[in-house]
Amino acid sequence: MFRNYLFSLLNNAGVSKFLRAKKRNKLTVLSLHRISDEPDFFWEPIGVAAFEKLLEYVSRYYNVISFSEIAEATLNANHKKPFLILSFDDGYYDFYENALPLLKKFDLPANHNIVNACANENAVIWTHRLNDVFNYARNKQKDISFYVDEKKITQADFSGDMMKFYLWSYKWLLQKPMPERMMIISEMEQRFSLNSRPRMMNWDEIVECAENRIEIGCHTYNHDVLGTITSLDLLRQEVVQSTREIENRIGKRIEVLALPNGIGHTAIDEVAAEAGLKHILYVGEKVNDLLNYQNNGIVHTNRINLVNENLPEMILRTALFHSNIKKYV
Repeated sequence: MFRNYLFSLLNNAGVSKFLRAKKRNKLTVLSLHRISDEPDFFWEPIGVAAFEKLLEYVSRYYNVISFSEIAEATLNANHKKPFLILSFDDGYYDFYENALPLLKKFDLPANHNIVNACANENAVIWTHRLNDVFNYARNKQKDISFYVDEKKITQADFSGDMMKFYLWSYKWLLQKPMPERMMIISEMEQRFSLNSRPRMMNWDEIVECAENRIEIGCHTYNHDVLGTITSLDLLRQEVVQSTREIENRIGKRIEVLALPNGIGHTAIDEVAAEAGLKHILYVGEKVNDLLNYQNNGIVHTNRINLVNENLPEMILRTALFHSNIKKYV
């Protein structure tokens, strides 16, 4: 495949080394989700073998730390290797099954941000349920449609491109309040007789992770889109109540909030401060200045989203090659 060949060529030519050298006094945070060989056309997990190769790379070329170790890192900002955090979201069981053993093998810490409803009752986050609907429709060649202002929207409106239709649907649902969003997804599930139940980590497994260098964070109580919440009390439930419950369950202080879908709220800093949080994680495809972490306030941190790609492309994405290219195209 030409794309794989191109990124291998760029990596071998030293592009990633050059970009990595520009990260002095910077912190790279990778946004990761599922580590699994289970297929998902619309959000493909990073394969287990690919993840092992990624860990081998970052352990060699980066100082891999946790959020609690940033303060110490700022005192060593002139270190030859730049700093990096592996940050996971959602709490899928495949992290416990596949990622944790490899992290222990390479003796690396990580951050994992938990959705309480998933840990409590194996609830399925809405994005996974949407993916399952689209995967089923694609595999079975079924039609999906939405009504927007009484206009029927289908795959045909996107020249038959299922991925473009999926991305439009995802962005459209992001704007809906949770009850309406879940009703739309539930109606599609009922139409196709789907009952999505992927295995999520339970509290015992989360506690075990916390005892093995995994820094647990909050990913809200229900994985709602915070920007759609109008009630401050409901926002507190998603953040403050979630944080308190996690702290009680694992017996450790929680300092990290990962925003579902990278979307915040005008009152998010206020609510995060009430919960005692120190770090709010966004998806910004940027690295972070270590000097920003020397104050005592809440710090907004950008993460680079990684998906299942060949290793040279993941390496170059980590080095911000893609972000730099976008500036000129």
